[in-house]
Amino acid sequence: MNVRWLASFPKSGNTWVRVFLANLLARKASALTLEEVNHMPFYTDALPPTHPAKVFYGKAHKAYNKDLHGTLPAVYIVRDPVDIVPSAADFFGVSVDRMSREVAKDWPRHIQSWWGHLGLILKYENMPANFHALVQEFKELPDDFERVSTAICHSNFVNLKADEAKNGFAEASDKGGAFFRQGKPGNGREILTDKQVARIVNGCGEVYKGMGYA
Repeated sequence: MNVRWLASFPKSGNTWVRVFLANLLARKASALTLEEVNHMPFYTDALPPTHPAKVFYGKAHKAYNKDLHGTLPAVYIVRDPVDIVPSAADFFGVSVDRMSREVAKDWPRHIQSWWGHLGLILKYENMPANFHALVQEFKELPDDFERVSTAICHSNFVNLKADEAKNGFAEASDKGGAFFRQGKPGNGREILTDKQVARIVNGCGEVYKGMGYA
């Protein structure tokens, strides 16, 4: 049994990637609803039970653990931690200042835990165009340009946001606020103070630079 993990720090685009995968695998003429996506067999930080399927896809928000995540190379979805802060603060119902402290401490640790177990890094800032690279990494996926492009269109962030507003979303927080908020980079620096941004950048240190953020 194979589990291909989509690893990420929370609020980094993991759900968006899984919506794309669901649309690619379902191959419907129209976009899947969020409710339909939730019925796809994705697993969270645990190996699935015995099942005839040969390959599973899962989201991993926890730090890497061999017993939980196995040894197959994972895809790591990374997002500028400055942009993670306002989204995560809304989701967990805490202040931006508190979340900036937690992200500064935990974001680099999470990346470092997965570093020796990665096959591909997907940057949130390049999504959804880089979903083509995801298909090439997971060789079992259908690498057909038209089909992949259609799945990308069916995963349009604006449509996901509208679907959530109309029908809700099972992964949304009970703290209030939308799960699908902005879908664009740079929002963190519009909200955080210079001191909070500096706290994150300095706290994440070399990992921040190593992931291409500066």
